[in-house]
Amino acid sequence: MHWSRKATVRWLLQPALALALLAAGCRGAGPPAGVAVRTSGCPRCGGVARVGALPKGDLDECSGVVASAMHADALYLHNDSGDAPRFFAIGLDGAPRGEFGVAGATAVDWEGVARGPCGAGGGSCLFFGDIGDNDRERDGYALYEVREPDALGGAPRALSAEAISLAYPDGSHNAETLLVHPVTGAFTVVTKVKKKKKDSARIYELLARPAAGRPATLTGAGPITAPVGKPQFTGGDVHPDGAGVLLRTYSHVFFYPMARDQTVAQALAGPPCEMPAADEDQGEAIAWVPGGWDYVTIGEGDEAPIHRVSCQPP
Repeated sequence: MHWSRKATVRWLLQPALALALLAAGCRGAGPPAGVAVRTSGCPRCGGVARVGALPKGDLDECSGVVASAMHADALYLHNDSGDAPRFFAIGLDGAPRGEFGVAGATAVDWEGVARGPCGAGGGSCLFFGDIGDNDRERDGYALYEVREPDALGGAPRALSAEAISLAYPDGSHNAETLLVHPVTGAFTVVTKVKKKKKDSARIYELLARPAAGRPATLTGAGPITAPVGKPQFTGGDVHPDGAGVLLRTYSHVFFYPMARDQTVAQALAGPPCEMPAADEDQGEAIAWVPGGWDYVTIGEGDEAPIHRVSCQPP
């Protein structure tokens, strides 16, 4: 959630600093002390390509995106705060493929969506994170588990949700990044620092799903700082094969390699690779494209562009 529904974040550099950056050929300040950028073991990527745009209509403030595991070339997206509890399906080019209400859910401030194994009965589920809290004043947060729809297209319809109530061990936090491990189903949340705050973002985990109807308290798993660029983490996605994690900020995209025996939080403790990033207004959405190492990013706004980066594995 942010200060204005149609806000566009603009950062101004001092003239001397701007000249220094241009001379150095970089996109932002150097890494903060103690925060490194990985130079080996990184995916090999091409440039950013615009491959489509969001359909005209209600999907005007995209805050989260994840690819379908069941329907080829389909993405699931949702709006930021101010919308009903619902999500949309589109093609990779932006063509509309469905609208779904989420029965049994509320939408205070949905800020992220992830895909992972369902808690019961097997199959692929979507998890919508009602984890936004710009004023840091909420007492609790929620995840809504929804089974992937069997079919896309047709008239809008409702799908039932299983609610998972969440709390932090140390008070209220604002977050826009929800991650789900594709094998274990463990949940990871990365908080979002304030624009002018110098503190690091924090990582929180929920390794074991709570019993039905029972609230869960996340466990702190350490700090995380963007090596370059703007400090606010706004979205992320775990690779479908569990081989790494993408995190994005308003200005950059990072890849954190992950070993098979690591948790997501352990992977995020290591140095990331800097990946190609599009110039997007209020960019908060990022997702892997199944079947390879490509990823898509989307910003906010009416008919916002869909950008794709094609990569080869490390």
